[in-house]
Amino acid sequence: MKNKFLYTLLALLPIFLYSCKDDEVITNEDGTIPDREFMTMFRKDHNTGKGDDEPYACKVVDLNDIQLYWYGVKDCAGYQIRMALQANVSSGLAEDWDNPAHLLMDTIVGPDVLDLLVKDLEYSTSYRFAIRTLSPKGEGYHSKWYGYGDGRHWADWFGLDTDLRYNTPDLVVIGNITKTSFRLNLDLSYATSGDPGDYKQHFEVDEDGNFVVHIISVLPSPTNPSAQVPDKWKKYEVTAEDKAKGYIDIDGLDMNSVYVVNAENKNIPIHVDAVYNTCTVRTDGEPGEPIFLEHSVNPDDTIPGAVKYQAMCLDKILEDYTADNTLTEGTIFELEGGKIYYFANNPSLCKGMTMRTRQSDLDAGKGNAKIYLNGMSKNPDGSGVSCNFMFGRQPQSGESDAPINVKSVIFEDIDFDSPEATNYGDGKATGNYFANMYSNGMAVTFNSFEVRRCTFQHMVRGFIRVQGTKRKVFEKILVEDCLFYNNGYYDNNGAGYAWIAGDGKDPKSNIFKDMIFRGNTFYDSPRTALFSDNNKTLAWPPSVQYKITLENNTFVNFSTRSSGRYIFSLRYLPGGSQIVVKKNLFIQTKAVDDDRNLNFNGMDIRSLEGTGPKEITFDIADNYAVTCEESKRKDDGIFTGGAFSAKKNSAGAFLDYLPGVINGAEQLTVKVGSTPLAPTDLMVDPNPPYKNGDKDMHETTTEKLMNGLRFKNTDQVRNHEIYKLGIGDPRWRQ
Repeated sequence: MKNKFLYTLLALLPIFLYSCKDDEVITNEDGTIPDREFMTMFRKDHNTGKGDDEPYACKVVDLNDIQLYWYGVKDCAGYQIRMALQANVSSGLAEDWDNPAHLLMDTIVGPDVLDLLVKDLEYSTSYRFAIRTLSPKGEGYHSKWYGYGDGRHWADWFGLDTDLRYNTPDLVVIGNITKTSFRLNLDLSYATSGDPGDYKQHFEVDEDGNFVVHIISVLPSPTNPSAQVPDKWKKYEVTAEDKAKGYIDIDGLDMNSVYVVNAENKNIPIHVDAVYNTCTVRTDGEPGEPIFLEHSVNPDDTIPGAVKYQAMCLDKILEDYTADNTLTEGTIFELEGGKIYYFANNPSLCKGMTMRTRQSDLDAGKGNAKIYLNGMSKNPDGSGVSCNFMFGRQPQSGESDAPINVKSVIFEDIDFDSPEATNYGDGKATGNYFANMYSNGMAVTFNSFEVRRCTFQHMVRGFIRVQGTKRKVFEKILVEDCLFYNNGYYDNNGAGYAWIAGDGKDPKSNIFKDMIFRGNTFYDSPRTALFSDNNKTLAWPPSVQYKITLENNTFVNFSTRSSGRYIFSLRYLPGGSQIVVKKNLFIQTKAVDDDRNLNFNGMDIRSLEGTGPKEITFDIADNYAVTCEESKRKDDGIFTGGAFSAKKNSAGAFLDYLPGVINGAEQLTVKVGSTPLAPTDLMVDPNPPYKNGDKDMHETTTEKLMNGLRFKNTDQVRNHEIYKLGIGDPRWRQ
């Protein structure tokens, strides 16, 4: 009996062993799986070497379809493909890719399928894709995922951006906004739509000459998903009466909440093509008292450097404010004077607010509060860990591509810094800004972006930059009474991005609509330009014009490191633009034994473009210069190129235009005064503390800046035109 049992057991043992092999993943000593499937990859130039035009390269087709191709793996069980918005998985972390809320597609195809067409995606949107090879042996033997890499590891991730949508008529316009309602104005007439020539190819017009609209939908924005919407407005059928009136009053909403509004033609089966222009609207709210953010340091803060610098985190405060509809847009946040606060990650500016130092602390002499844009520790490569404000925000999964409207964002009496950010002289430059924009960010309009009485240090790659294909409009940008020092020097040429860097992408974008820099001081801090729109010529409509005002600023050694670093690097301007340059003081200074370059370039403006009027206004007057080089102490002597008076590629080339150079050609000249001054005649100690070749040659200290740039109290200074006419930043006059 025992023998029979033993024989039976031995006979069953191979079955048990085979079963274990199916369920158990065998690994090598180094943790690798010997029988794991080979990892496939999406076909792109980085791994084919055949360029983007080869027949089986992944590509965007028909504006918003994406054609995927991948390499086949012999004898596999199939392939699993995932798709997500770039914003949700750009970290490259598996936990983001494994989050079902982030996935727009998660599908499996058979082993013989090597391509997939993904149709009818959102226009002008960044998508990421991941793929793995499936094994007949099951989960433990599937290949690794291809596509989980982050942006710095280009070989490990794959993404494509759908193209811009065709021209879309603006049928719906928001007005009459209250706390719980708004008026949706309907302009359905084709005759007044301003058709650029292709509307009827994509949109239906009825026999009465009106665009066909059946449905209006009003939904809460993902920034406040719990905001109330009465059921009737979620899918409202437009009536003949509505069309006759020309508007619909949407009511029953929550105050201070953001809503997304679409108008749709049901005759068009594909949603992204059935909607006209998408709008967003924020209802009004009750303004409250300023919110004081009392300084408190978390002793267990895990952000490197936070405890060392005794800094309080602001990330969650701003995130909560954005989503909280009990806090009205325009809320004022007050910081404690003399204390340090910080942001660890890129904070989004998508809801108007004011952030400032509490006035009572300023009156008590505590000084400005400080905000560190991280910059409290180093990366492994030696550059500083950093972040920057982000204009607008990225779209969320399934969200319509609606423009964001933001009221005024204002910063006052704050010292901004990223103290451990590094520049080229330190060996590895930090790629940080004060404010940037996501390349896949949503279209955005700001009522204003205002910065007053602030200081800025260690913003290395740029100051304000916009980017991406979506429209961005700033009704006003004001930078007033600020100090800039220890910034820039991103590379050996002193380039990086301009202080104000447009991207020249969309002809209806305009960040220079009303750009004002007044009463500021720029000390050294080399960059590629002060104002630039990437020197692109676009088909600007008549409604897009630039107005840039540069008034009462002091520039000490402005971008002297190499030639071609202009104040105005705007080769092509929209017709009707205005350039105002008044009462600025330009200083070039160095010690006698300092052999640094002292380049200085004014303007590169070449022609008027777009469909607007062929007119331009140059309002230029009373600009003065002081230089340490005696040979340059003459009118316009400070320039090494691009003088305002130059007859080519500058204001002097537009004397025959209207209104043209309104103060006369003579005022284009940057003067030195009746008795030219050296910088050390005018100021207490303006020279850079470090000489050419020193890694800190473009930097100074706060104490030296504040004391060294003060005007000397002498008859020579008081009798000079610079003093008598109030030239430059007024803070330095005694």
